[in-house]
Amino acid sequence: MGKRAGVVSREPLYKQVRALLLERVCDGEWDGGEPLPSEWELAAQLSVSQGTVRKALGEMVADGVLERVQGKGTFVAPPESDWGHARLVSPVLVGESPDPLSRELLGVSRVAASEEVAEVLGLRRHAALHQLRFLWRRGGEAVALDEVLLSAERFEGVDARTLRSRSLGVAQLVARFGVRVKPALAQYRVQSLAREDAALFGVGAGVPVLSVLELFDDTEGQRTVWRQRLCLTERLAYTVGV
Repeated sequence: MGKRAGVVSREPLYKQVRALLLERVCDGEWDGGEPLPSEWELAAQLSVSQGTVRKALGEMVADGVLERVQGKGTFVAPPESDWGHARLVSPVLVGESPDPLSRELLGVSRVAASEEVAEVLGLRRHAALHQLRFLWRRGGEAVALDEVLLSAERFEGVDARTLRSRSLGVAQLVARFGVRVKPALAQYRVQSLAREDAALFGVGAGVPVLSVLELFDDTEGQRTVWRQRLCLTERLAYTVGV
């Protein structure tokens, strides 16, 4: 391959091409929504066949890093928004256009990983984590609360100033560190609000809420982001759909 390859690998050639293209995407060579060069141009750059490039691009499309547009080419997929395909709408009215949600950053702190979180994220017990907390409002009323946990070692430098000044979503934030993530697992259950969280919602302690625990993997399949979202669903329905 071309100069960017740098090392000799026993991996299949298309896997090496995928790794190089992923590195270039994560380095910001192409922004979200921007087209990649044609398969022919990439093949010429990397001194490989067009078929090899096509196979590498196909895997990146399957991973959600790229998207193909018929008749137009292959584009870098923008990082997923904080709500993805989920929304809060009136119960039963599945066709209702959701009201926009506004996000308030409550804080960024450094915490030690619990045994459970450390195991899920593949970290040592008590490893340092960034804890990000966000409150979501609908028409001025608090409706959801997020707690996001990230490895402090891997994402060194995360701070409240950056999040506030750029209004970055979680996927956008980790993309700034050269990491692309996609949803890997979600668990739903009902739990009672703790007193501190209930105060943020303006309700009494013990009120039942929907807890949505979501885990996000990077493109190598490593668990990277832990997010727990608490939603008030007495008058709203947590709805997921394309």
